Amino acid sequence: MRMGWVVVMAMAAFGVVAKDTVPKPIDVAALAIKHETFTLDNGLRVVVHEDRSVPLVAVNFWYHVGSRNEKRGRTGFAHLFEHFFFNGSEHYPHGFREAMDDLGANNRNGTTNTDRTNFFEDVPTSALERTLYLEADRMGFLAGNLSAEMLERERGVVQNEKRQGENQPYGRVFSRLVEQMYPYSHPYSWSTIGSMDDLNAATMDDIKDWYASWYGPNNAVLALAGDISVDEAKRLVGKYFGGIAPGQPVAKLKAWVPALDADVRDHMEDRVPQTRIVRAWHVPQAGTRELHALELYAGLLSGSESSPLDKRLVFGKQLATSVAAFAWGQELSGLLMVQVDVKPGADPAEAERELDAVIAETLAQPIDAAELDRARTRYLADFARGIERLGGFGGRADILAEHLTQFDRADAYLDRLEDLNTIAAADVQRIAKHWLGRHHYTLTVAPFAELQAAKDEIDRTQLPALGQPPEVRFPEVQRATLANGLELVLMERHAAPLVNMVLAVDAGVSADAPDARGTGRFAMDLLLKGTTRRDAFAL
Repeated sequence: MRMGWVVVMAMAAFGVVAKDTVPKPIDVAALAIKHETFTLDNGLRVVVHEDRSVPLVAVNFWYHVGSRNEKRGRTGFAHLFEHFFFNGSEHYPHGFREAMDDLGANNRNGTTNTDRTNFFEDVPTSALERTLYLEADRMGFLAGNLSAEMLERERGVVQNEKRQGENQPYGRVFSRLVEQMYPYSHPYSWSTIGSMDDLNAATMDDIKDWYASWYGPNNAVLALAGDISVDEAKRLVGKYFGGIAPGQPVAKLKAWVPALDADVRDHMEDRVPQTRIVRAWHVPQAGTRELHALELYAGLLSGSESSPLDKRLVFGKQLATSVAAFAWGQELSGLLMVQVDVKPGADPAEAERELDAVIAETLAQPIDAAELDRARTRYLADFARGIERLGGFGGRADILAEHLTQFDRADAYLDRLEDLNTIAAADVQRIAKHWLGRHHYTLTVAPFAELQAAKDEIDRTQLPALGQPPEVRFPEVQRATLANGLELVLMERHAAPLVNMVLAVDAGVSADAPDARGTGRFAMDLLLKGTTRRDAFAL
């Protein structure tokens, strides 16, 4: 009964009733997250969303620093430094993860991308003050706990993470794409995880300078969502963060959307199960109406079995096992990407021709309003599902922190939702035609060329015969009996300066009296607890 009510209410929120054939307009205002903001004297911006439903508070920190703030020769610093935040601080030189475990925290993690570094955890209300103490200490007093040993350890962890990522199928695709698509001096032209050489070159002075430059309260946003009021937030945040000195002023980077001079074709081979075609265009940055229109266009291209790419390449021509399209907006620029996983045995060139044909048709023919409404609903429904949660990726705290950090307005997400809800089909097509009419990048990732084995000249249906058993010479067994009856068995082997001793007593569980089960095990445990001549510590 309850499940039926939830389903009906979820549909009603999007203006859809099963008996209707025409979707009704979606009420974007219903997706607004109530909040209040305030700023400390040191520049720390705080956004508070009160929800007393459960005794939990989602704590979400966004530092406005990512790999775009690095320099060539020193890439990977933003992600490397994220790791330091979990190793303790000056006044709490212990593991942050372990501290969160002790508090019963959930949804806890830290991540880094091109534009920001964030840390988040959901904690019981009773543990909020301690959590804010720990977060404040690693914001203001991390340097006192940094060490060369920590640098070496975390450098190795990040390098292993890089190896694991790149050793996965298609794990090197994105780093190859950004290196080829962006100009050499563009802040997005290297991967967030950085290069092995740059990670090896990092010094303690580099790390301390990075911390001092980017992790001040004036370059951070704290979002608190859940069982907390604005007054409570002001008291606790002021208590623990108010005394942290601001960092140096941080200059904002301007948007930079590159343009390719010609179509670029690229090819690589990897340990992959099938050929993948990746097509990408430079498009406007996050927060722009054009990017939102391109999100809708990508949602039209793929996203359901009835979408043009899926219908043509996967089900119609059966040239691909899967397809995908998405528009990804970053702060300085964006990408629209289409991906086709070519069916084993199919011709990749034919799959690419069909990809081109589908895109050309969608840009030439009027967009079907019903298909566009389905794309709108998918995006808005995904957003609504995300904000059912207080914390975690896409939760309310995350949404508020993200938009206050990147757009200086915690409710800037409403602009995107309104665009997704209202941009007309003709505008979507016009904007897509403009940006997809520019030069693009195409990468084909193919399995390694097959290697030929030597001619097999043996009969593998026959097991090879066994050879003569080897002669085994064991050490001579020497025996003796002590005066007290203890039997000794000795086997000498002088390959290593070791003596192994085993005492075997002819009594076990079966010797326990029926009314005293466990006596043998208990006696065994007592052997290490001390004797009349030596206590447990002496033993």
